[in-house]
Amino acid sequence: MQTRSPSLLGLAPRGGTVRPRWWSRPRAAAPKLAPRADARGRAELARGRDAAASWRVGRRLSPRDRPVVPPVLPPVLPPVLPPVLPVVLAILLPWFGCKREPPPVPKPRLTILGTVSVRDLTPPDEAPARLDVEGLERALRARLLATGLFAVEAADAGAPNGVTRVEVRAAVDNAEVADKGLARAHVLVRLETRPEGVPGAISEELEGAGEEKYTVPRPSKPGVPGRGAPHALYDGLVRRVAGDLFSELAARRRLRQGAPEALRAALTADGGELRIEAIRAVGERHLASEASALLPLLDDPDEPTRDAALGALIALGDRRAVTALTRSRSLRDRRELSKIIEAVSILGGQEADDYLSFLAGSHDDEEIRAEATAARARLLRRADAAAKGP
Repeated sequence: MQTRSPSLLGLAPRGGTVRPRWWSRPRAAAPKLAPRADARGRAELARGRDAAASWRVGRRLSPRDRPVVPPVLPPVLPPVLPPVLPVVLAILLPWFGCKREPPPVPKPRLTILGTVSVRDLTPPDEAPARLDVEGLERALRARLLATGLFAVEAADAGAPNGVTRVEVRAAVDNAEVADKGLARAHVLVRLETRPEGVPGAISEELEGAGEEKYTVPRPSKPGVPGRGAPHALYDGLVRRVAGDLFSELAARRRLRQGAPEALRAALTADGGELRIEAIRAVGERHLASEASALLPLLDDPDEPTRDAALGALIALGDRRAVTALTRSRSLRDRRELSKIIEAVSILGGQEADDYLSFLAGSHDDEEIRAEATAARARLLRRADAAAKGP
């Protein structure tokens, strides 16, 4: 059998010293290559079952055909933490990882509602009716407890957080013309907590009046006067007036002790005593975040509202009020101008100094010039004292 020389296959040099030529097949017919276990870049080529021989050929793999073997990294061991570090992390992580909610408004302390006494001050010879004192005491006590200002407890002594006693004085009268009548009631309420100064203590004096129309009954016989209004009408009138006073007191207390949202809602109300009380509460509680809502009220047509807003802004020390005051008020209204002079001297600042200097040197009223001069002197003294410090 004739054997073929390896040179015929191109695996050996034909003559001379020539570098060996690596055998390769066309790319389309190239077999799949698999890396050997020794990972030295060698592959085994199989020419099929019918081939006379199998050749093991070594060739370099191109980057495209080279298998990607992920590197084997050494295991990463968790670091050993100091014993105190987990405790510190447990304390700090809630602060940085969670959004903190604003602190809740502390619940106000309540005093215990003590005795509720009612006195009828109507002169006996002029009384259109006698008040049901005991019935009024029970009704007004229930109304006071419903306001939420007091602890629901009947004890009157030995309370650690104080006892509030309530005294109600009432007087009634009426007026009648033909078959028409008018019942009137005047109510004075005094609330006092003992001992003084305990949390939630109340010291208030409230006063109110009310009236109600009624029809005079016809006399049963000629010449006999009518009976007038029924007694229950006067009892109900006293309950209504006193109940309104209790409700106003509770609203004021909530504004002074409640959340700023309640104050903000009252500031945007249509007006009345509740809004004025809210304005005062902003100054008393030093809620600087509500100052912007007070500035427009300096031009309110209601004078008590303007005065309350000005007092609150002075308590806050907001100098934006100087601009609003000096640009919105007439220089001819002497009464209003006196308020402005005193207010801007307390607020201070360069704008206030310029305004007072202008009034002191150019106003046609001698008294206004004198007030402005004295107010500017006070302003400068306070500024010098603040510059020197304590």
